[in-house]
Amino acid sequence: MKTVTEILGGAQILLGISFNLQDSFEEYLTAEHRCFLLMLRLIEDAQPALVMQRKLRGRIPFDNLPIMRAFLAKHFFRIATMEALRNRLLNDPNLRAICGFVDGIPSAPTFSRRMSEFSSRPIMTVTLNNMIDDHRKGTLIGHINRDSTAIPARETPVNKKADKIPEKVKHKRGRPRKDEVRPPKELTTLELQAGRSARNSLSKLQKNCAWGCKKNSQGKVSYWKGYKLHLDVDDIGLPITAIVTGANVHDSQVAIPLEKLTERKVQHCYSLMDAAYDANPINDYIRSRDRVPLIDPNKRKGSEQRSFDPAEKSRYKIRTTVERANAHLKDWLIPNQIFVRGFEKISFLLMSAVVCLAALKILQYFVLPAAEAT
Repeated sequence: MKTVTEILGGAQILLGISFNLQDSFEEYLTAEHRCFLLMLRLIEDAQPALVMQRKLRGRIPFDNLPIMRAFLAKHFFRIATMEALRNRLLNDPNLRAICGFVDGIPSAPTFSRRMSEFSSRPIMTVTLNNMIDDHRKGTLIGHINRDSTAIPARETPVNKKADKIPEKVKHKRGRPRKDEVRPPKELTTLELQAGRSARNSLSKLQKNCAWGCKKNSQGKVSYWKGYKLHLDVDDIGLPITAIVTGANVHDSQVAIPLEKLTERKVQHCYSLMDAAYDANPINDYIRSRDRVPLIDPNKRKGSEQRSFDPAEKSRYKIRTTVERANAHLKDWLIPNQIFVRGFEKISFLLMSAVVCLAALKILQYFVLPAAEAT
């Protein structure tokens, strides 16, 4: 059975050229090289301009575009470090030509400095939004599947210690006295998020490296140090929205902001989530937007256990697309070990992988079928 890379790498019709692509390269062009070339073409159509300010003194710096292509190649070919990326470019003339390096290869520190520059701007978020607008805008999507995945990191966690909460005034149980005035009950974070903008809600979430725990499908709790990648995908596994937070942020804290960001890009009918998102404010917000939430009921003590009816149970099976998308990211596009540190660099790295996954899905399900039909 052919992989996605082999399918796309063998479809020269997608490049829109009449000559043999191999004639333009020194060595044999593999299916991976061809697929990466197709992916670059799609991503750069949606990528914002990489403006570079040149200094008046010193040597002429390398252009931003070849270095950005090299960063995308780092994900596509699963290269762990900057030094390994530079060695791959030195030893792979085809990849060097695809990236556009003509006058030499930048040093590893140059790659690191340029990554810091790219990380300070939302380049990959804008690219993903433009890709969704180009290929999904105006179409009705059946389901948005939501989940998060653990991203281990090699840095010191900065879990915030709980601030000293002022002691609440204790009242006697039962109805208040006639002359007693009790303060109104404070709104929860989820209830506040329903009335806030998505940007405001996300700004209040923890973004630094932290310790986190998550219960897997076997019911066992696993711990890791790092971050979380929260993902919204459609029925074919195409990423619509992605958010990076610290590992200690609970999944439910990101559900409403994700819903708000996704509804700006596409129209969908159902929002599918696992039991971690089972909360009344999330259900209420989704229903207020004329959509149907399908959330796996959370088992709570002392409450009546809800369950899906047969139709809902069958529809809920589609949620596995987000689990497959997370598996694709971690198995094929995100390095096994992440050596960069800091939220901005981690976010740039993860969003670059999400953009690569989106490009592969668009090529597989939109561009290739349209080209074969003509």
